[in-house]
Amino acid sequence: MHHDVIRDAIISKRSVTAQENGYTRRFSPHKLGRESNGEDVVIGYQYAGDRPGGLPKGGDWCCLRLSSLDEVEPNGDEWVRGHGEVPRDHLVSLVVWNC
Repeated sequence: MHHDVIRDAIISKRSVTAQENGYTRRFSPHKLGRESNGEDVVIGYQYAGDRPGGLPKGGDWCCLRLSSLDEVEPNGDEWVRGHGEVPRDHLVSLVVWNC
């Protein structure tokens, strides 16, 4: 379920909101893939919401396990490209979908 919502958001360059361990994450997904342990992950640019340790002004890249996400929905916010290249490619052993 989350996989399809995130894949569609990548294709249409839409941002999403999700809940993760009590934190609201507002992010623009860039890559959908798998870690070497087989766990599905999304790499995105988080531009708003919360995260452990706080979110820097202007946002930051994130790598989120799909199994830890709840209430994943498109939010209507503008898609955010992020700063620089996606820095977390090394975490994903298999890219399933890429923008």
